[in-house]
Order: sequence, then structure tokens, then C-alpha cells
Amino acid sequence: MRRTVQTFIAVATVLSATQLFGASFATSSRVTREFQIDPAGSVWIDNQFGSIDVVGGEGNVVTVTAERTLTAPDQMSLKDASDNVALSFEGDTKVRLIRTLLPPMRNARWTVMVNYVIHVPRGVNVKIGGSKSAEHIRVANVNGSVTINGFSGVVMMEGVVGASVVNMVNGRIIYDYTQKPVARAQVQAVNADIDMWFPANSNFEWVANTINGDMLSTFNVKAGRFNGSVFHGIVGSGGTTINTESMMGHVAVLMKGSNIADAQSIRMNEPGHQAAPNDVLRQPAKKIQMPFVNGDFVFAASVADVVVGEVRGNARVETGAGEVELGAVFGQCNVTSLGGPLNLGDIMGSLFAHTGAGDIIVRASRMGGQVTTDGGLVRVIYAGGPMTLRSGGGDIIVRQFSAFMDAETASGDVTLTGDPAQKSIKVTARTLQGNIVLNVSPRFAADIDATILTSDPEVNEMHLDFNGITIRREQVGNKTRIRATGKINGGGERVELYAEEGDIYISAQTLTPIRLANPK
Repeated sequence: MRRTVQTFIAVATVLSATQLFGASFATSSRVTREFQIDPAGSVWIDNQFGSIDVVGGEGNVVTVTAERTLTAPDQMSLKDASDNVALSFEGDTKVRLIRTLLPPMRNARWTVMVNYVIHVPRGVNVKIGGSKSAEHIRVANVNGSVTINGFSGVVMMEGVVGASVVNMVNGRIIYDYTQKPVARAQVQAVNADIDMWFPANSNFEWVANTINGDMLSTFNVKAGRFNGSVFHGIVGSGGTTINTESMMGHVAVLMKGSNIADAQSIRMNEPGHQAAPNDVLRQPAKKIQMPFVNGDFVFAASVADVVVGEVRGNARVETGAGEVELGAVFGQCNVTSLGGPLNLGDIMGSLFAHTGAGDIIVRASRMGGQVTTDGGLVRVIYAGGPMTLRSGGGDIIVRQFSAFMDAETASGDVTLTGDPAQKSIKVTARTLQGNIVLNVSPRFAADIDATILTSDPEVNEMHLDFNGITIRREQVGNKTRIRATGKINGGGERVELYAEEGDIYISAQTLTPIRLANPK
């Protein structure tokens, strides 16, 4: 059974007084689809921008209502947006995939917002991923398992019975159990509060962890104990595990009918708890600001913001959480944080930087090194030596690299620009969900081995500005492998590129090299 309804509304809106002489154009369309699904099937939703509501009910039909809104400063940009944003409905009765398709190189002049309302049979499994910005993500009355991965927004879980996993960076996570929990819940966040309401007669084991927040409850939590900063306790007679972890926000388990103002801190209820060296929850935050360090700089703290203008030696910084900003380091630089953004300037020695969550920006790494984040953007303006870049989820961008570059992200685009003064550079780039863009000079020489693995070969493809490359396609299970191999400009260093569900671009451009000033 399939039903389609489309409505288009175009409006021209005068902007605010600060933009009196400009206009904003918008168009909205609504689409409704219905699909058969098995009672224990799966529904996957991939939507980068917009809210998602999934509501369980009876029957064996998935009903999808999607409202797409495009906004642009002029009619030409609005048409470009309309031509390049599509809704995709794929799969069979076992798995239904609902996706918002965006171009790999989106025009920054227009924006898109797609709001989904999806009615599903109560027993299906739900997986929501790829969300970058959402007013809310709501799942209600679902007995199957639920998995949500997103960056920003409010997550609401209402009457979810099956096992659930929620991972968010910013926003808020709310659980409302309509019956006693019978399945495990794993809830993690970076900068978000976690609030969970349970019936008064609930039985479960609570595991909680937070670096800079608090652990709160209106239940009588028994047998509480700390292992470092991780709290273990029992509600009622114990049972399934409810695991809550927020790096910068609070975590709370609350009895239905109570509110957060009624809750007591678990820390305050454990006077016998002895502080451990790694018990960062009990240690106060610090803020270090220094314009200049003449020599080595070594600093360690559980929670701290560190800002140093210049280090005339080696720098070593370790924090449990907080922002680290170093302007210039004349020697080696080693920065490690369990969570927080890293902003690094001109690093003249070897570089090692890692954060458990947050963006990493490096203006210059003259000798190269290793930069990794478990979740966030990695941006390097200048890489003078060999570099290894890793992100657990986020884009990787390198403005100019002059030596071996190894970049990999679990989800996001990889954009690399080679030094035009170098005729050949070894490159390895990999993304498990996104695009790869390699910008090089027209005289760049290399042995190319580029692979795309995609479930939609009509959408994902190779974009190559060089001759001498052969493209082959082959079926691998239910996916298509697109492989491009060959030599450009006679061959040179090996360039290996791999992208899943994305495009690969090898672009020939006349580039202006970045020149660094000599340190004084």
C-alpha cells in the first residue's frame, strides 16, 4: 500500500531591519508514504537537519510524513537547493531505510530542514543516526530496541520497552518509562543533562558517571559504591542495568511524580566515599591563563580550562575535561583531554593531541604528528610533516599538507589539500560514511587507488579531473564497489582513498601555497 501527498508553498519574507535591502525565499513540501513491514522488522532513519518523531502502534505498516523546508537568499539558490535535496525510501519488509539525501558539496547560501513523523508497528526496532541539528528526536510506545546517535537536540524516549542506546553531544536526554524497566539502557552525552523517570515500584541497577555535573535521584538508592568517578547503586531489588554518563551535564533517575528539584545528590548521600586520584567529580575546576612561559610547560588537572599564549619549550597538558588553547609551542606538544575542545596554534615540534569529545583545531604543525578525537571536527591549517588524523565522528579538513597524510573518520567528510610545491605526496584517507575531497595541483603525480562502497551507485560516484584512471564496478552482496585505479602524470606516491556511502573527488586546482613566518 502506498499513498503520496505533495504540497508546495513558496514564500518571500522580508528580513529583519538589519537586512532591510535583502530578501529570504523559502519553499516547503510535504510527502507521505506507506510501506509494509514485518512485525519485528527494523526502521532506520538518517536525517542530518530536522526533528524526528517515531510513534509505535498497531498493524504492519510504516507511515512516513516528511515536511521539507528550504531557505535561500535568492531564487537561483532556492532552485539549487530544491534540485539537490531529496528524500529516499529504501529497503524491504525486513528493513526500511528513510533518508534525507544532501549533496556532498552543499552550497552554503541555502539551508534545509526536514521534519519527519513516522508511525510504526509497536514491535519494530528503530535506529536513528546522522542527526547534526534537531529541535527534538522523539520515540514513543516502541517495544523493540532503539538506537539514537546525534549531535545536538532534545531526545525524548516515552514508553520505550526494549533495550536502548542513546549517544548525544549537546542538548538534553529525557526518558519517561510507563512501566518498570525490563531491558538495558545505555545513555551517553558530552554536554547534555540526562533525566530519567521511572514508576515507583521499579527495580534496576544504576550506573552513573559525570565529570563536571552531578548524580541525582529521588529514589532510595541502596548499596551505593564508587569506583573512581563511576557510581554503582541498586533501586528496589535490582534488575536490568540503567547506565547514564554525561561528561559536562548532570545525570538523574527520578520517581514518577517527582521532579529534579526534589532530587538529592548521590555524592552528598555517600559521606563514607573516599576521594580517589582519578575521582574527577569531586575536584574543583581550574582556569589557567598565562601569556608566556619561558621554558617547558607541564600541567595536569581533572577539570580545567588552559590558555597559554606562547611556550618557549615543550608543552604537556593533561585534563579530565575542559578547553585547552595554546598559541605557539617552540618544542614538542602533547595535549590530552577526556573531553573538551583543543585549539592549538603554531606547533614547531612534534605534536600529539587527543580529546575524548570535542573539536580539534591546529593552525600549524610544522613537524607533523598525531591528532585524534573520539567525536568532533579535526581541522589543520598547515601540516609540514607526516600526520595521522582520526575522528570517531566528524569532518576532517586539512588546508595544506606537505608530507604523508593519513586521515580517517567513522562518519563525516574528509577534505585534504596538497602543497602545490610538492610534486607527489603519499595519502591515505578513509570515511565510513561521507565524502572524500582531495585537492592537488594539475601537475601532481601519483598512483591512484580509490574505492567507493555504496548501496546507491546512482547517487555516489567518482569525480576525477585527471586522465589515465580506469573505473570499474562490481557487486558485493547488496552493495556496489566502485574502484578507480591508475597513474596520473606518470605516477608517483600511492594515494589510497576509501569512502562508504559517499563520493570521491580528486580535483586539479591552481593553488596558492601557505607560507609560515619564521619564529622570533
